Amino acid sequence: MDLELIYDRTEEDVVRGNDKGFYRHTDLNRVQEAAAFLRERFAEAGYDRIPEPDPAFVRWEENDIPRRGRVAGILLAVRAFAGLVPLADAPGLAGSVPSSPDRLDWRGANAIEEFLALLDGTMDRIGASWTECGEVFAGEAEA
Repeated sequence: MDLELIYDRTEEDVVRGNDKGFYRHTDLNRVQEAAAFLRERFAEAGYDRIPEPDPAFVRWEENDIPRRGRVAGILLAVRAFAGLVPLADAPGLAGSVPSSPDRLDWRGANAIEEFLALLDGTMDRIGASWTECGEVFAGEAEA
């Protein structure tokens, strides 16, 4: 799955009222799907401290009203990935993911999706390192 996350929102997007200026149902769906995908990637890689899935995962529709508790569940599910792997590209980014829907502005929206994108990239590099160090073939040598 190719994660197409958006983390280049600006204050100007909000002022102009364009698509990136508001967090819509499509954004909520994209974040939930990315978190579910990453949860699977971590499980396949053998991580045992994988965040629990958001118990209230739903497919958001255009007319759905994002209630505070539902959005808080999404944020909690995303923040649960913090500490699983070190993010050398942005070590403090996990702390920028909003802990509450009250702090979900354009900066928080960027932090959520950039954090997920960096986790995905980190998993790519971890997988590539297994091949480079021979871990993929460990125990397969004939005596």
